[in-house]
Amino acid sequence: MTRVAGVSLFLAVFRGRYFIVCLFLSITALFLPAGCANSLAQKSQASGVYHIVKKGETLYSISRAYSISLQDLAEINNIEDVAIIRESAVIFIPHADQVIEDVMVSAERAAADTDRGKKTKDAKPSAGEKASPPSPASSLQGKDSPAPAKPFRTDSGPVSPAPKSDKTAAAGGGKAPVSEEKVVMEKGRFAWPVRGDVKTRFGIQPNKTYHNWIKIVCPEGTGVKAAAGGTVIFSANLKGFSETVIIRHANDFATVYTHLGKRSVRADQDVGKGQIIGYAGRTDEAGETYLHFEIRFKGKARNPLFYLP
Repeated sequence: MTRVAGVSLFLAVFRGRYFIVCLFLSITALFLPAGCANSLAQKSQASGVYHIVKKGETLYSISRAYSISLQDLAEINNIEDVAIIRESAVIFIPHADQVIEDVMVSAERAAADTDRGKKTKDAKPSAGEKASPPSPASSLQGKDSPAPAKPFRTDSGPVSPAPKSDKTAAAGGGKAPVSEEKVVMEKGRFAWPVRGDVKTRFGIQPNKTYHNWIKIVCPEGTGVKAAAGGTVIFSANLKGFSETVIIRHANDFATVYTHLGKRSVRADQDVGKGQIIGYAGRTDEAGETYLHFEIRFKGKARNPLFYLP
């Protein structure tokens, strides 16, 4: 009887400890920013198709045809200037399972569906009111500005933002309609965490992998600075990412700094823009010291080059 009681007590203690461990892991998973896990997953081959731009197509018409936002399409393909899109340019379309041969027809169909939806919505005026006619559907044309093959310096000066006008030319010339949708570029919202060469850009890579971050090569021991003021929400060694710091900023933004050689801040610490949060020290297969840097908005990875000076 005593033996049975002892076994029962052991099982009870074991279950209790098991429950505590599971609870701890669950809570950790909830509070650990998804950006870390997603970045690791994005090292695998990206799903999607490559679309070759034909005469008359625009970045906007391509985005409509494939049901992807113009902003996402521009950021993933590192297209900072959407004023003109070149014929024969190659655009990666994430998550698409087949290439659309006639983009213009598909885009017009999408616009018509949207217009019908607006008309249906506007056809139901509130009591005592007369419905006003819906605005006609419109479209934006863009320019493909391919990323240069050679790395550039982060201190090479500001990049000219895309023209504010959303009137753009179609590939191969021609007149383009107007769209309310614009590509948002907030150059200067964040500061460079380090000065060095950007060796890997955000988005689709030549080997068909997808990156949520940019890779900046810099001298060993370089101080890594907070890209903006905020609160450190994570500071620890993260498996697969080495020393990692994540900072929460105002307006639902966050920045992620991975592969640090050393951290110099702790969780829940407030930091100012430009404050050193760690030091570069990790080296890649080429022996170069580097930093991986992410910008996230509402949990979604954005192209850092659209927000840095």
